[in-house]
Amino acid sequence: MVELQSWVKDIFAHPVTKRPASPELFQGVGGVIDARVFLKNTQGYSVWEEGQVGYEGLMKKDRTSVEGYKAEIGYDQPVYQHYSLQGRILDCGGGAGTVREFLSDDVEFISTDPWLHAPFASSSERKAAYSCLNQPLNFIAATAEFQPFLAESFDWVHMRSMIDHVQVPDLAILEAKRVLKKGGCILIGLSVEGGKSGVVTLKEHAKHWVKAGLSSIGIDRWEDHHVWHPTYKELLKLITDNGFFVEDTYWQPHWNDTVCYICALKPDK
Repeated sequence: MVELQSWVKDIFAHPVTKRPASPELFQGVGGVIDARVFLKNTQGYSVWEEGQVGYEGLMKKDRTSVEGYKAEIGYDQPVYQHYSLQGRILDCGGGAGTVREFLSDDVEFISTDPWLHAPFASSSERKAAYSCLNQPLNFIAATAEFQPFLAESFDWVHMRSMIDHVQVPDLAILEAKRVLKKGGCILIGLSVEGGKSGVVTLKEHAKHWVKAGLSSIGIDRWEDHHVWHPTYKELLKLITDNGFFVEDTYWQPHWNDTVCYICALKPDK
């Protein structure tokens, strides 16, 4: 059972009407509040749904070693040395909230994710590497496009490796903007097509074609479940089109200029 801290209950809202609400009014499923709203008739829904099922199955079978997870932490650590997330933080699509490994103990943190089992799915190996997974987690099941919080509730919205999976990216960014305080920041981490140069090579095109071809004949092991594949330029456009001012881009060292983290500011007026 996930127990929400009082500050979360104070900012809880109906995900559609955005009016103040009590979490207890929503159905509890598997020990979590289920505030999910699905856009089942959008073009991206079927792709998202297939990908979500695949992801959940993969996580349940995950057998990564403690050393592998510690290496993962080492890959991510430079990002959060570059960006200092403070205050009240919403980790959108954050699963078990592993980003807490890089945050100070005095932050107010909540993760939202459409996977109901996310807070409980970590293996013993993962918990041995990530000390934060042994701490209580504020968690609500919710989709990025419909966040169950009052406007201007957070200092930071964190979106790592998820904006290419949401059904409607524009709406997800607008929701982040709505729940951020004036002057608050969004941090989006993503592997982008063409990397830092923005040039998609013939090899990368061929890889997508091969995956699509295999999927068409029933070999779905490598099926692509991303709803879209933005370049760095397209990701910047998504952010600025929805009213943010880009402050900084950090290219994660381990991934050789293919994974970027973009920090953008919500205007204070």
